[in-house]
Order: sequence, then structure tokens, then C-alpha cells
Amino acid sequence: MTDDDTQNSDTAGRSAASDTADEYVGAYDKLVRDDVPAVVRADGNRPVTRRVDGGEYERYLAAKLVEEAREYADAVETEGSGANDGSDSDESDDVLDELADVHAVLDAIVDESAFSQDDVDAREREKATDRGRFVDGVVLERIDAGE
Repeated sequence: MTDDDTQNSDTAGRSAASDTADEYVGAYDKLVRDDVPAVVRADGNRPVTRRVDGGEYERYLAAKLVEEAREYADAVETEGSGANDGSDSDESDDVLDELADVHAVLDAIVDESAFSQDDVDAREREKATDRGRFVDGVVLERIDAGE
């Protein structure tokens, strides 16, 4: 992203050379991959962006994680509802794409945090030792009172 991508919010959707509104494509206010503005320009549109850092960046990363996790869940649901024979399919590619997006956001969150990947991995192992992992597919439906 370059500085020429950054516009004042009151110029969003308007040509810099004119006071008349250009065709407005849409508003997003969401964190995107670093190369998305170049893709938008290549499509013949003008991205209006800004950079965030610190706590604001962490909040945008958290929102992006929720967005990508929902997209992953939707892809899994779509794959499960289709006639998937286990071979590579568009639905499987969608699941892999969304899983990669979740992973990329988690990597960015760790990079931005005060913790290293080793710290996160060590805590994951501690929690696995304490309470187990998520490999057996255990779903807790309820807890009944003991005798």
C-alpha cells in the first residue's frame, strides 16, 4: 500500500480531480491483505485506504479473525452439504483457502503481540496436557448434576 492510496474520508467515492461523484463501488472498513489495493487498481478502480497500528491494528486483526473464521465455517458447511466424494473439488479448495486465511491472520496476530510463536506453541502444549486437544471430536452437550 502506498501513500497515494490514502484519502481523506470526505473524498471517498469522489474523483480527486472533480467535485462530482464517481461511480461508488462500496465501503468496507476492514483489514485487507497488503496487495489488495494493487489488485483494486488493476481492476480499474481507486482504493481509498488508511494504515492502522497499535491497538487499532489489533482490533482490526481480531475482527478479521472472526470474519475469516466465519468464512471457514461457511465453506465447511457448504462442503458438507454437497456431494463431495473426498476428491479435490471447488468446495475443498474453498475450505483450504479459508483455512489459509485464518492461519495468515493468526500469524499476523502473533507477530503483532508481545508473544513469540514459540510462546504460543508452548502454551498450546500446556493446555493440551491439562485438558487435551481437539482431535477426538468430543462435543459437550450438557453436564448433569452428580450424585
